[in-house]
Amino acid sequence: EVTGPLSLTLWVASSARDTDFTGALVDVFPDGTARALADGIRRARYRGGKKAGSLLTPGEPTEITIDLGATANVFRAGHRIRLEVSSSNFPRFDRNPNTGGVFGEDRDVVRARQTIFHDERHPSRLQLPIVPRPPATRAIEQRFLDGVSTDSISTMHRQVTEHPHIAGSARSMEVVDRVRRALDAAGLQTEVREYLVHLSTPRSVTVDIVSPITESLIVREPAHPEDPNGAHPELGPAFVAYSASGVVTAPVVYANYGLPPDYARLAAAGIDVRGKVVIARYARSHRAVKLHTAERAGAAGLIIYSDPADDGFARGPVWPEGPWRADFQSQSGNGKYSWFWHGDPLTPGIGAARNAPALDPAAAPTLPKIPAVVLSWKEAAKILSRLSGPAAPSDSGFQGGLPLTYRLGPGPVAVRLDVQMDASRRPIRNVIGRITGRDPDRWIVLGTHHDAWSFGGMDPGTGLGPAFEVARGLAALTRSGWMPERSIVFAFWDAEEFGLIGSTEYAEAMQAELREKAIVYINTDLSMRGRFDGGGTPSLRDFLVQVARDVPHYDGGGSVYDRWRADDWLRQPLERRRRGQDGYEVELAALGSGADFVAFQDFLGLPTLQMEFDFEGSYGPYHSNYDTRQYVERHVDPGFKVGQTLARVLGLSVLRLASAEVLPFRYSHYARKMEEFIDGAAVWAIDDMGRRRVAIDLAGARRFAAQAVATAAAIEARLDQRVATGGIDPIRARPVNDALVRLEQQLLDESEPPETRWYRHVIYGWNIYSLYEGQPLPGLAEAIRVGDPAAVVRETSRLERALSRFVAGLDEIARAADALVAR
Repeated sequence: EVTGPLSLTLWVASSARDTDFTGALVDVFPDGTARALADGIRRARYRGGKKAGSLLTPGEPTEITIDLGATANVFRAGHRIRLEVSSSNFPRFDRNPNTGGVFGEDRDVVRARQTIFHDERHPSRLQLPIVPRPPATRAIEQRFLDGVSTDSISTMHRQVTEHPHIAGSARSMEVVDRVRRALDAAGLQTEVREYLVHLSTPRSVTVDIVSPITESLIVREPAHPEDPNGAHPELGPAFVAYSASGVVTAPVVYANYGLPPDYARLAAAGIDVRGKVVIARYARSHRAVKLHTAERAGAAGLIIYSDPADDGFARGPVWPEGPWRADFQSQSGNGKYSWFWHGDPLTPGIGAARNAPALDPAAAPTLPKIPAVVLSWKEAAKILSRLSGPAAPSDSGFQGGLPLTYRLGPGPVAVRLDVQMDASRRPIRNVIGRITGRDPDRWIVLGTHHDAWSFGGMDPGTGLGPAFEVARGLAALTRSGWMPERSIVFAFWDAEEFGLIGSTEYAEAMQAELREKAIVYINTDLSMRGRFDGGGTPSLRDFLVQVARDVPHYDGGGSVYDRWRADDWLRQPLERRRRGQDGYEVELAALGSGADFVAFQDFLGLPTLQMEFDFEGSYGPYHSNYDTRQYVERHVDPGFKVGQTLARVLGLSVLRLASAEVLPFRYSHYARKMEEFIDGAAVWAIDDMGRRRVAIDLAGARRFAAQAVATAAAIEARLDQRVATGGIDPIRARPVNDALVRLEQQLLDESEPPETRWYRHVIYGWNIYSLYEGQPLPGLAEAIRVGDPAAVVRETSRLERALSRFVAGLDEIARAADALVAR
C-alpha cells in the first residue's frame, strides 16, 4: 500500500539552459492495462523555488525534485510499479521552449538533449510512502469480509419491514425492540435512548374539486394486486408532516416546481397567487422549500404531486416493472423548515428530554402556517387538465410529462383542502450498540435509521440491514480474540423521516462528549443496484478511495473503486472529459442534508462520511406505501448482493479507523478544496452578463488556505515516514490523533446561539434550492445570492476567522507530530 505524498528526485543534465522534467507514477496490471496515479513537473530554472530562478549550466549534473502530489493505492500481487520520466507533458502542462528566455516572449524553440543519472554519486530516486499492513491486520480484514452474509442481511431486513412503522407508533417501538434484541444476541452492549419530540401525523386529509365539477380525489394509495402489502390495514393517506391544519377553498394556480423563479414567472404573467391554492411538482428542492415559498407568496394552501417528467413513465419503466413511479403512487414526507435547525422543531440546540424547555408551536419558525397535501399524478391530472389561463411558455420549463397543455390558471378549477393534523410531543427511541476498544473514550460511530413512512423496504431497510451486518460481523471477531484500538458505536436512529430528529437529539444531548470522544461519524441510508455514492469530509477522501479499492464490486466487475471512478468520470462536464483522465480522481460529494450526518457535520463539526449505492434519480415507491420488501427482492437488490457490498465497505472503513495507529486524515487535500471553493466564490459575485453583483475581497481567505495546504502537506510527509517505521505507541500517538480529529471543529462558528445559527460549519452547509446537495461556503454563498454587501463583508470575515483557527490547529498538529517523530 502506497498512501501519501510522492516525491521524485532526479540528477539531470541538459544541453539547454532551461527545460522541464516530468514524472508520473503508474500502476501496471498483469494484462498490460496502465493506470496513472499521480504526476508532476519541475521547471529547471525554479529547482530551488519559485521566487528566484537560476538557469542551468549546460551539461552539468544538477539535482531537482518533482512533487508528484499524493495517492492512495495498493499495488496488488502481479502488478508492476512504473515510473515515467519525460521532459514534457503537453497539453497537461505548458511547453517550455528550452531557451532560458522570458516566458511568453520566445519565438524560437530549442531541442534539448536530456540525461538522467542514477549511480552512487547521483542517486535519482522515487520516494513512496509505504504503509505497512501487518499480516494479522490483513487476516482480520479478510475474515470480516468473508463473513458478511447475504442471508443475515435478508433476515434482519425481513424483521424490520414486516409492518408499517412510522416514528412514534407502536409498530416503531416493536422495531426498536427487534433491533435491540438482535444486537444483544450478536454480543454487543446495548442501550435505548428516548426523547420526547414534536411529531405530526394526519387525523384526516381530503381533497375535493368543487368547480367546475365536483369530485373527491384519492389521497390514499389504492391496493394493487402486484403487491398485497398495499392493502395493509395500518396504512394511511399520503401526507405532509407538519402541515398546518385547516380548511381552504380556492381557485388553483400551477407553479411548476414551486421555487422562487417560478413565482417570478407567474408574477411576470400577471398571475397573483395570494389566496389561491398552488399546485407544484416534486423535484429540484425539498418539499419544505416549496411549502415555505408558497406561504411567503401568500398562497392559501399547497398541493405537491410527482410529475412523470421527473419521476414516472417519461423517465423509464414504472412500478412494478421498473424503478419509476406509477400513476397512483404518492410521496409523503416532512414539510418542516429545517434550514432553521434540524431535529425536534421545538428544542433547538438541546436534547429533547421530557423536562426540556420547548418553544410554542405557534411561534416556532420551523413549522408551516398553511395546509399542504400530496397527490399522485393520476389525481393531480384531474386538476391540471381543467386549468385555464395562459399556457406554460415553451421556454419556461413549466411543461411537464402529462399528455396535456400545462396552463397557469388561476381557475376555473377550484379545490377544497381539508387537512386535520395530530401534532403533539411523542416518544421516539434510538437503539445504540457498542463494541468497547482498548481506548474506551475514543469512538467510531456508524449510524442509520429505523423509522419509515410505511414498510421501509428500501428506505431504510436496505441501509439498516447492512449496518446491522457490520455490527454482527465485528462482534463475531471480538469473540475470537480481536479487540479494536478504539470503541465502535452503532446507532439506529428514530424519526429520521420527520427531519433527522433521533440523530439530532442524540448529538445535541451529548454534544460535549461527542466533540471530545468521537473520531468520525459514518452514515448510510440505503443500497440499491446503482452507482456507489461516497460523500463527506475531504480529509477522508484518500482513505475511502483505498477502502473502495479493497472491496469487490457486487457485479463482479473489478472493485467498488473501479466502478465508482468510471461512473463518476461519466458525470464530469464535457470540458473536463475532453482533457483526458490524467490527474483525475474521485471527490467526496459535499454533504448537505437529507440524512443523519447533518448534526454531526454542521452542528458538532465532526469528520463525516456518507456511503450508499444509489439509483440515478428517484425510485417509484420512495416514501410511498409500496416501499416494501417485495419491491426490494424483485427489483432493487435480489439476493441482497448490493447490501453485502455496502456492508463490506462500511465495515472495512470502521475496522481500519478503529485500528489505525495514526488516523488517516489528509488535510492538505481539504485545504486545496478550500482554495477551489474560494476561487468559486469570486465567480459567484459575477452575473450572467459578466457584471459584478457585489464587491468581495477574498485575498485574506486565499492566504490562509494556501498556508494550510503547505503546513498540512509537511505534516503528512512527517507522519507518513513515522508510520512506515511501525511500532507506534498508541498512548504517544494520542495527542496527534486527537488534534487531527478536532481540527474540523475549528471550522465552526459558535458566536451565536443555536436558535439563530444552528448550522455552524463555515465551509459546508445545505443548498436548499438543490434538494439535498451540499453548499460550500454557505453563509457567503447566501450573502452573494441576495446581493447584500454588508452580509458579504460579514461572511468573508467569518470565513477568514475560521481559516485562521484552522491554520492554528494545523500548527498544533505539527508540534504534536514533531514530538511523535522525535521519539
